[in-house]
Amino acid sequence: MLGSDSPAEVVAASFAIGVAISFTPLFGLHWIIALLLAFILRLNKVDVLLGTLVVNPLTVPAVAAVAIPIGRLLMRARHEAIVHLPWRELFRRSFWTAAGPTMKAVGFQMAVGMLFLSVIFGALTYVVLVNLIRRHRAKLAAARVTEAEREEATRAELSPPPL
Repeated sequence: MLGSDSPAEVVAASFAIGVAISFTPLFGLHWIIALLLAFILRLNKVDVLLGTLVVNPLTVPAVAAVAIPIGRLLMRARHEAIVHLPWRELFRRSFWTAAGPTMKAVGFQMAVGMLFLSVIFGALTYVVLVNLIRRHRAKLAAARVTEAEREEATRAELSPPPL
């Protein structure tokens, strides 16, 4: 991303949209949605796809642990007692008959929380990346200027004095 010649806003928007998509509860559709948005908005496809990797199978449990309470808070829902479900009967029909409504409620709370996190983390990613990319490019420009000044001073020292 830092080596791209695109404007800082485009690079940051590309990655931020990918991050926002990764926080949506639409598991399995992230790459399809990311590519569609990248084509529609004319963003860098690689940066958008890289952003979708933020929430992955390793980070989903942590994201879900944060998303469920947020979703519950936003929906003003009660705490679903998934701890008290008959987990020993997980592979029997009776478990799913008893757990169905609870699991639907928890799933909906998680979806609402993830959509909230999607907006927050997408926006934060954009703001942070735009500033980082601008600072990085300013440092590179300053380094080029000082390098050019050094080369000019070296040439001046090596050239013979005027007669």
